Amino acid sequence: METVQIKNFVVKGLAIRTSNEVEMNPETAMIAQHVQYVDANLVIDHQSGAQAYSVYYNYESDVNGQFDILMGSTEVSSSKVDLTSVEVVAGSYIKFESEGEFPSAIISAWQAVWTYFNSPDCEHSRAYTTDFEHYESSSKVSVYIALK
Repeated sequence: METVQIKNFVVKGLAIRTSNEVEMNPETAMIAQHVQYVDANLVIDHQSGAQAYSVYYNYESDVNGQFDILMGSTEVSSSKVDLTSVEVVAGSYIKFESEGEFPSAIISAWQAVWTYFNSPDCEHSRAYTTDFEHYESSSKVSVYIALK
């Protein structure tokens, strides 16, 4: 875990609105189905250097509220459907890394995020502007959380 400065950048992709409460229930969870939808409708040319991201934004409030999640890339080669764009806000972020099989590595990274921010001695506060997952390889993800 480390604090990093991020410059703003735009990610294009496909978005849904959900909440942690919805995602914690296997009967109502939407993200796994959305991953399949994105994979079927977006082409990201990783061999040309395009990077895949999921951006969390439009937070209703905090960890308990609804939010949008957009899955895509800074460079989408082609799409079968209309795309949405979101700008990742420039600023200070805390970076959590995780390696392993997906989605387990992603879940592990988010568990580290929640553990850190729920700790009584946590020295940071979340901004709830834009947070994002950067899929660095097929087995490595970094989760960036915007700081106040």
